[in-house]
Amino acid sequence: MTRETMVSGRKGTDKVQKTYNRLVDERGNWIDAQGRPVPPRYIEKEVKDRDRMVRRNFIKAMKLKQHVVKVKTEVVLSLDEYLDGLAAEHDTSWKGNAELITFDGRLKVEVKVNEALEFDERLQLAKQKIDDCLRRWTGSARSEIRAIISQAFQMDRKGRINVRSILTLRQFRFEDPQWREAMTLISDSLRIRSTRRYVNFYLKDDTTGRFVLIPLNWSALAPGSGPGRTHGEPRSVPRRSAFGEPHSEPRKR
Repeated sequence: MTRETMVSGRKGTDKVQKTYNRLVDERGNWIDAQGRPVPPRYIEKEVKDRDRMVRRNFIKAMKLKQHVVKVKTEVVLSLDEYLDGLAAEHDTSWKGNAELITFDGRLKVEVKVNEALEFDERLQLAKQKIDDCLRRWTGSARSEIRAIISQAFQMDRKGRINVRSILTLRQFRFEDPQWREAMTLISDSLRIRSTRRYVNFYLKDDTTGRFVLIPLNWSALAPGSGPGRTHGEPRSVPRRSAFGEPHSEPRKR
C-alpha cells in the first residue's frame, strides 16, 4: 500500500502533503475506511470531489499549523531573550509572570506561569501524624476545624488530592509538636510536577481604555504534536510555553 502522489492535480512534494495524501495500492485502487481496495472507476464523482476537497483543505490547515508553531517558537525565544537579558543586567534570573506594554500603552504581551504542584510520599506520614492529633484532641478542638482537617485529605473522583486544601492546613498554628511536625512534612513533600507558561496578546480599546484579548488559542499547538493531539503542552523545567490560556478579565489600566 502506498500514498498517491497527486492531490487535485498537483504533486505532493512536502512532508505535510505526503502525510495526508490518499492511500492507494500498487494497482492504483483507492483504499476505503475498512482497508478495502476500490477501483477509481467504481467511485462516484461526488465521492471523489468530496475526498479531494477535504484533503486539499486539510493540507492547508496542517501547513497553517506548522506556520503558527514556527511563529510561536520565535515569539517565545524573543520573550526569553528579553526577560533573561533584563534579569541578567540586575544579576539575577527571570522567574514568574510579566506584563510587557508598548511605550504608547496600546499593546500588551502578558506572560503567565502556572505550576502544577503535587506531594511526594511524605504526605502520608503527615496524614498519620494529623490523624494521631485528631484522636488525642477529642473534645478539645472546635468541630468546624476538625471537619476542615478531615476533609482536606479527601480525594476527588479521579483519586487525586486537592493540593490547595492540604496547604490550607498550614494556617492552623497549633502548638502540638506532632501537628507542627506534620506541617513541616507537608511543606517538605510539596514539589513542582510541571510548569506551563502562557502568552496572551492584548490591544487597548480606545473607547473603553481596557485591554481586549486577541483570541489566538494556540495552547494546543505544541511543537511536535501530531495528528489528533489537541491537548496543551505539559511542561516541566526547563521552562517552555503554551499560548492562549483561558483568562480572567484583565485589569483596567
